[in-house]
Amino acid sequence: MGLREIKKERARRAILKAARGMFFSRGFDGTTIEEIAEEAEVAVGTVYNYFDSKSALILAITAEDTSNVLDEKFRIPESCTGFESVKLFINTFMENLSIYPKRLLRELMREAWRSDTALSKGLIRQDLTLLDGLVRLLRELTEKQKLKSGTDIEHASLAIYGIITTAIMWYAADEERTPEQMLESLEKMLGILFNGLIFEGRDK
Repeated sequence: MGLREIKKERARRAILKAARGMFFSRGFDGTTIEEIAEEAEVAVGTVYNYFDSKSALILAITAEDTSNVLDEKFRIPESCTGFESVKLFINTFMENLSIYPKRLLRELMREAWRSDTALSKGLIRQDLTLLDGLVRLLRELTEKQKLKSGTDIEHASLAIYGIITTAIMWYAADEERTPEQMLESLEKMLGILFNGLIFEGRDK
């Protein structure tokens, strides 16, 4: 990497660091590009050279924060059961998410429901990436016979995604709810999903 590229990357990292701090302390709505530029000690035009909007900035931050669990290098120990593997995958994702202030989480969830904005479309794309990660994991677990053969992987992934979404919404809406409580309730919901609701010895 040449000197010019090093300077560019340094400026980009400074902008992201400033944006993260501002978003976390003031929220998405309460932060402007001008304030981010001032905090990063760069010109406003420099920010736009790297990120064309405030939405692009928050999407870059959320993508970076979730990359560990979605990265292909993320590996689950062979000793883990199917349930433990899914729980580890989700817990890694949720632990990254739990560092976000609840106000910011609520703002992002609000934006995700708006289908006509760049931010909502970007958040949906990131959710689809999470779903793809779940599909890959469940397929791998099925191949290793840690899940029963014939598992409907697509709909199983959607069910797990629904559990994740419920846990996040519950956590963000309740100011008293802790990350530990969020993970505990998520584990219980996953347990019900894995164990099923059918009485033993009955087909229906």
